[in-house]
Amino acid sequence: MSVIFFSSQSAILRVHAYVNVERTDRTRKGIAMKKALVTGGFGFIGFPLVDRLLTEGIEVIALDQMPDERKAIQEEMKMRVGRNALLTIVAEKIERCDLPALTRGVDVVFHLAGSTSEDSDWQTFENVIENNVNVTRMLIEALEKGTRLVYPSTVEVYGGRTGEVKETTPTNPTTPYGITKLASENLIKRLCPKRGIPYVILRLPTVYGPFQRETMTYQQVLTGIERPTIDRSTVDVLYVDDVVDAFLLAATTKSINEIYQLSSNNKGEWFTGMKLLEKNDCINEKETMFLSGEKAERVLQFRAKTPLEEGLKKQKEHIQSLEKRSGWLP
Repeated sequence: MSVIFFSSQSAILRVHAYVNVERTDRTRKGIAMKKALVTGGFGFIGFPLVDRLLTEGIEVIALDQMPDERKAIQEEMKMRVGRNALLTIVAEKIERCDLPALTRGVDVVFHLAGSTSEDSDWQTFENVIENNVNVTRMLIEALEKGTRLVYPSTVEVYGGRTGEVKETTPTNPTTPYGITKLASENLIKRLCPKRGIPYVILRLPTVYGPFQRETMTYQQVLTGIERPTIDRSTVDVLYVDDVVDAFLLAATTKSINEIYQLSSNNKGEWFTGMKLLEKNDCINEKETMFLSGEKAERVLQFRAKTPLEEGLKKQKEHIQSLEKRSGWLP
């Protein structure tokens, strides 16, 4: 593992592992991926993605600002990865990096860094635009021709729709997060073809699992909060490892320059999770939108594998293991 810290004076400190691991090329459907960059690589979804890529024998650059408020979580993540010659950690904000140098020779960029739904409100709208749109533009402009971009968007781009929703359903976002994610989608669709950059956009519902943010409903319930905050999107929910599966399929599919929507294909799945957590009293089930996962299943061969009971059990066990080891709650 290499760790790179960038200071304001552009000094670089590298710490290398003593053991070299021979890289194994991994190929799915004829598309090779030898080296990947994951922005937000020590985030809730970014970390299991980095871990899976390393397990596959793929060289990974994990770019993450490593904010102080998530230091305990990210130290735990680093401990789990351990020393790995395939991993380089860049601890810096994207906009302070030399992106052309960082992305040189990279086959796939997974751009997960940015403001989340929980960080986004009208008071911080300017910052959300900067984090979710302007940084995406900077990254696209730095990529070499042929480097694939995999971008996670959100089902919040649809707004308050009813009935079955597909990728062709008209968008009408009503939240700052949804608005900026749709703006980034449009930016990607406009700029990437001009620059010879293949892209895949994944529209995600709410995601749960180990290391879920403490502002999310399932995490709050599992850590004993009596009156949890309700997630902004309750239309569907997916376990984080299933989402990672989708990212890997997106990185290697031949069907590029497309948008795919991820779904559990179960109506009311988020609310079913709350019932399993015995928190019916906290919710008023009124979701009338259903996400169709037909295109992702047909083209990417993606289908969620983790039952809610199993996923919630894993998330609870992860919390308990952290409590046992350090008394710390995520």
